[in-house]
Amino acid sequence: MMACLLADPSSVWLEVFGRAHPVLLHLPLGLVPAIAVLEFGAMVTRRTPPRGAVLTLCWFGVVCAGLAIASGLVQAEGPGFGGDDVWWHKVAGIVVGSLVLIAALLAFAKNRAPFRIVLLLACVGLLPAGHYGGTLTHGEGYLLDPLEALPGPDASEFVRTVRPILRRCCTKCHNPHRFKGELDLTTVEGIKKGGASGKVIEAGKPEESYLLQVCEVPEDDDSLMPPLGKQPRPTKEELATLRSWLANGAKFD
Repeated sequence: MMACLLADPSSVWLEVFGRAHPVLLHLPLGLVPAIAVLEFGAMVTRRTPPRGAVLTLCWFGVVCAGLAIASGLVQAEGPGFGGDDVWWHKVAGIVVGSLVLIAALLAFAKNRAPFRIVLLLACVGLLPAGHYGGTLTHGEGYLLDPLEALPGPDASEFVRTVRPILRRCCTKCHNPHRFKGELDLTTVEGIKKGGASGKVIEAGKPEESYLLQVCEVPEDDDSLMPPLGKQPRPTKEELATLRSWLANGAKFD
């Protein structure tokens, strides 16, 4: 049903609302820790918690979390999203939103213990929600990717020179979680398989390799990859590296 709505021209604002998810989710991400600082900061310094400010922020957090969840559910129905990480991100987001709502209700009580417990759980819940969201946005292992990208002394030409280019310019959209164009450029198997347009590399034939072709078209061409403003563009030196690798047989070992 959601897919049908997004296909309807009259639902264009619904699609825009879904795309606003990365903006809206930062509000609860900041508000929940801020509430925790006010509440537990007062407890540590043995002062009375600013109940008015805490209560106001809690209910503002409820509204923001609700908007973030709703926009996320809309965006998840769009093209390019699927898999277990999307499901877990949904679950984590809904759990955090529910905890924020419960905390807001408990904030009215004189006994602060239940409120503080739920508030702590909400803070903890932000971690998996943020992790799965980051995975969907930036790809698997984004945080430690620079460390994993360090080539060993016996690394192949692909690992040393080509994979860093793909990671910098391509894999944000072409990974198992985003899967734009049904193309995964994070694995050797995915690169060899290609995507919806067919094979993307032709060993020994750089001019016939789709991966290189779409990187070298003029900037006003709709097939340009990566699209302007989406990811860093490969430099002339990087394009020359890709061309050389393809011309030498596109070897992975």
